[in-house]
This record gives sequence, structure tokens and C-alpha cells, in this order.
Amino acid sequence: MTARAALAVAVLAAAACQVQGGPPLQVLTETARPRWRDDLPATSAIFDGATVRLRGARGEVLGVEVVRAPADPVDVALTLADADVRGFAVDHAVVASPSTVLYGRSRGAGRYPDRLRPVAGPIATPRMAYFDVAIPADAAAGVHRGELAVGDARFAVELTIEPITLPAVDAQPWVWAYYNPNEIARVVGSDRADATLAAERDYAALLRGYGVIASPELTPDSWGTRRPLVAGLRYVPVLLPRDAAGVDAEVRGWIARTAGTGVVPFAIPIDEPRTAEAQARVREVSGWVRAAGGGPGRFLYAVTHGPTPALGDAIDVYIASDAVRGGTLPPERAWTYNGAPGWAGAMVVDADDAGTLRSWGWLGFAHDIPLWYVWDAFYWRDRHNRGRDLAPAHDLVADPRTFDDGEDHGNLDGVLAYPDALPSLRLAQLRRGLTDRLLLEAAVARAGRPAVMALVRTIIPAHGPPRWPPSDAAWERLRDRIYPLITSE
Repeated sequence: MTARAALAVAVLAAAACQVQGGPPLQVLTETARPRWRDDLPATSAIFDGATVRLRGARGEVLGVEVVRAPADPVDVALTLADADVRGFAVDHAVVASPSTVLYGRSRGAGRYPDRLRPVAGPIATPRMAYFDVAIPADAAAGVHRGELAVGDARFAVELTIEPITLPAVDAQPWVWAYYNPNEIARVVGSDRADATLAAERDYAALLRGYGVIASPELTPDSWGTRRPLVAGLRYVPVLLPRDAAGVDAEVRGWIARTAGTGVVPFAIPIDEPRTAEAQARVREVSGWVRAAGGGPGRFLYAVTHGPTPALGDAIDVYIASDAVRGGTLPPERAWTYNGAPGWAGAMVVDADDAGTLRSWGWLGFAHDIPLWYVWDAFYWRDRHNRGRDLAPAHDLVADPRTFDDGEDHGNLDGVLAYPDALPSLRLAQLRRGLTDRLLLEAAVARAGRPAVMALVRTIIPAHGPPRWPPSDAAWERLRDRIYPLITSE
């Protein structure tokens, strides 16, 4: 550490209202989620106390968190040559009642960093500033230099751009996030369809930038206007009527509408059929779909449930973690959704899971999952339970409980982005995982799948639960092992 950097850190330490232990300043990746009063990690994969060192491929977006022990606000700014740096203020969601065991373990009450608000120029913050560092597709390989300013302190920044070019994160989308257009209409405050559709496009464009395709289930009437929202998806979600005649007409219509496009429509008419009665209904509707010409390559009948003899061949696609983990179905028939405790990072903001949403990209690669379904992206009120009467202006940062059925509750479950089309830190973590998957796919093209799977198996074994890296530093060390598989001769 240089004398200047050491003095800067000492000044920061003196100014900070520091909690027990931990340095006064740390620079981390977007995988880290330190609560407001958490000690900062003693070490970082990208910061040694004097220099921030970043590494990425052309086309990647790197997330950078600059975190201080809570203190009076100071200006934080990051500049880099040959990269597009975008700064965000970070709002901390106030978790008073931890999410229940439905979502796995919770880290407990506290203030969690999540909502990101874009800021032009320096970010005045008492705790965390966040930066997206977007590497242009035509950037020159090699080391590019910049500076991090934290108050009066200055730190060198080095960005090493690898001689690798990745496709855009939405070029081959693997994640579809459902939303209800009525929720956007409530926030927009307009009953005009054109105003709501314009807002939908803004939200969809935001999520697309993070590799997520956001769309409601499509109908024949909405196909023309909402088709751009699902551009790039191989499988597109559609809504079926409830009667046999309606199902027959719509399945035939969708097959004709998508013939020769490379797009396959799918429907989930019955969600999570747990009872024998519900499963009997699934089989009945499946019969209608098959009679109308549905089946692989034409129209897929899906269910959010694991494989079971009670459903058997009535189902084209099982959407559940145990459908994927069982290994008995081919990838085109085994999709998954949300995050399952102990397997994939949960969506709730207080999840105690080192995998975070970054895990989705690695699991998607390991199991060749063609589509990951997010049950809702803009679930700003629990409209199915106790949140029906919440005002559109409800502050999700001050009160992040978005699911509460009287038995279970979750904090920011179903929320990847906030009203006013503001992203979340969890959405950035998901993008990081999807970009990791792009890197793994690039490594397969160069080194072959067995070599890449040998690396992936260190955290996702063929049998048993995943062993996620315990920190963002460990995640970065794992990611750094991908690059040589791509660039080695």
C-alpha cells in the first residue's frame, strides 16, 4: 500500500462511525450484500487497499460496490478509460421481520442494500455506492487505468480486458420473468392502455439489459403489441382459456401463428397442482391440448411441479428444481423457477445463501436449463393475500414485505425491479450469473464441455447439493479460472 493510500484509509477510519471489526473502506463485487451495520470483509478479490483491479471480457458488465463503515456522506466517483461507467445510489431495504423458512434461512433483521438509483456524477453516500462498468464490444484488450475517489481519498483502478468478446446478455435469454400489467397500470396511474404499454416497454427494456425477458402471458390480441417484449426467447408464454373449445381454438391458433419462426409457445394452465383433484384437472386440460395438436416442437403443456406418475406423459415440461436435479428428463422437458432453498439462491432480499441469484447462471449451465421462470418481477403488493389494499405509492424500501399469507412471508419476493423502473442489486447479481454462463459457454467452444464441467463440478457436484462459494471473493476466484479455458492455446 502506498503512503498516500495508507493515509487516505486512516482518514476514513477516523471519520467513520465504525462497528466492531472490519476495515473502514472496502471495494467488492455485486455479489456481496453487506447490511448497513455489518462488518466489512477484511479482504477483497478486487481491492488491496491501494488499487482496485477489475477483469472482464468485451461485452461484460462488471458490478462494483464501494462500501464504507456508516458515516457522514462523502462523494464517491469511479472513472475508467475505455469503459462505460454508470453510478447508482443504493437504498437499503429495512427488514424488520425476517423471511420465513419457506425461502430457506434468513440473515435476520437489518438494512439490506438493494434499490439502485442512477446518479450522474459523484454519488454522495454514507454507506455504499454502486457502479456498473460496461466493457464495449470493440474495446482493446489489455490494461486500462482509472481512478476511484472516496471523499478526499484517491485510489488507482486497473481494468484488464481479456481478448474475448461475449454476446449481449440478452442475445440468448435464459430467464423469463412474469408480471401482471395491472400492477404497472396502478403505479403509472393511468387507465389508458397506451400509457400502460409504454411503461411496460420501459420496464421490459430495463430487465432485458440484465438478461431477463419480462412479459405477461401472451394472448392472440396482445401478440402484435407485446411480441417485441419476448424477442429472442425460444419458448414464449401464452395464456389459455379454461374451456375445452377455447383451448382447442387457441392451441391451433398459436401453432399456426408460430410455425416456421423457431419459437415454441407454452402454457402453464394450472399452477402448482398439489392435490389429486388438481392433478386430475391437469391431465384433463393436457388432453385438450394434445387433441388440438400440441406437443414437443409445436405447443408445450407445462406444469410447476416435479415429475410424478400421477401426471406422467400428460406433461411436456416439468418446471421445478426436482425436475432438473432428478436427471431423468432431457433438458427440454426439465425447467425450473424461482430459487429453491439449498439449491438456488432465493429471491428474497434477506436470504442467507452464498449462492445469491448469481447461482442461477451456473445451475443453468450445469443442467443445460433452457428456461428459468421467475414467478413475478413486479410484485409490489401481495395482491393475492394481505396486500390487496396497499397504495400504489407504498414504499418498498421502508416496508419490503411483499408476500404474506398469514403463515409465511417474504421480503421483496417477486420484486426484481422497483416502481419508476429502478433496478435492484439482486437483479445485478442475476446478470452476473448469466454472464458467467456466457463465459462458460465460450469456454466450452474452446476447451470442450468435459474440461469446463470439471470446473463447474467443484461447486455443483453430480450428486448432492451445490457447494456455493462462501463470499464474493471466492466467487471471483472461481470466475477467474474460466478465462484461461477460453484464451489458452
